[in-house]
Amino acid sequence: MRLSLILAGALLACPALAAGPYAKFSVGNWAGGAFTNNQTGAFSHCAVSASYKSGVTMHASLNGNYGWNLGFSNRAWGLQPNADVPMELVFDRNDTVRINAKAVQPQLVVVTMPANSNIVRAFRGAEFLEANMLGARYTFRLTATAEIMPALLDCVKTNANLKVAPGTPAPAQGSGTTTAVTADPAVQLEAVTLATNFLLKTQLPEPKVLSGSEAPAGIGNNGAGWQARNATGLVRVLTGANLKDVDVAAAVSAADARGCQGRFASGRTTDTVEGSSVLRGFSSCENGGDARYSEFYVLPRKQGGFVMFSVVTTGDGSLHQQRRADFQRAALTSVQ
Repeated sequence: MRLSLILAGALLACPALAAGPYAKFSVGNWAGGAFTNNQTGAFSHCAVSASYKSGVTMHASLNGNYGWNLGFSNRAWGLQPNADVPMELVFDRNDTVRINAKAVQPQLVVVTMPANSNIVRAFRGAEFLEANMLGARYTFRLTATAEIMPALLDCVKTNANLKVAPGTPAPAQGSGTTTAVTADPAVQLEAVTLATNFLLKTQLPEPKVLSGSEAPAGIGNNGAGWQARNATGLVRVLTGANLKDVDVAAAVSAADARGCQGRFASGRTTDTVEGSSVLRGFSSCENGGDARYSEFYVLPRKQGGFVMFSVVTTGDGSLHQQRRADFQRAALTSVQ
């Protein structure tokens, strides 16, 4: 596993320059986290790895400029760094892609995946991948890749401002330590103000904004939580210059899926509220006799980026059906 993490860090930089993983997470048989530049301490990329019985480990990464990479590593390989590696990728025995990969380390081959490429679409939706390279054929079952890609998006957006002292070791495996992100007090105050305005406009009973030590775990420095009778929620300010609302929605849904231990369903649509388009996402989680329903609204932020408002209730979501227009109108007018 340690070699896999080192090579995941090497997807975008040599091991001597990549530190991590921080903010570790796992989805299915994939595990990884955020990596920093070991010389500057600044965020570099997020990456995950999955090991297979063939001895090959597959890696996927997304950098701060939202560039995708797919990698393959094997302890037995002894490749010449920077050498081209002709590769044929066959997805579900149907879609074939021929490409020149690059040997970035003696044990690691990397494929660049343009965001709109057939490789990205096939990797996200296929069940099996056959990779013909280096005189051998390797077969992989692509478990949870549809969830991995939004999870990496979520990782990049959450850790884009990650800054650690150069040379700082990553938390020990299993330590449960999370990475501290450099706080922007102005963004934190903006989130608290938006949460306050949202509660005032919805007129939910017994409202309370949760920030500082009361804030929900993992909310970071760009959000605020709130609670009211029979409902809770978050407001998160997303300042990334290259963000798209659908990417935000995918990341939120992926995070909701990771937090559900039972039957999960999700979707999204675009509603018109007072002449403006509002992207609405929704999800449900049923675990035994417990059920949770969540909706979130992604709206453009005046200063750039987006603001995400969420409302979570237990049960069948009847409160959302009764008050959805009120929630959307409150979110929309809070950011205007």
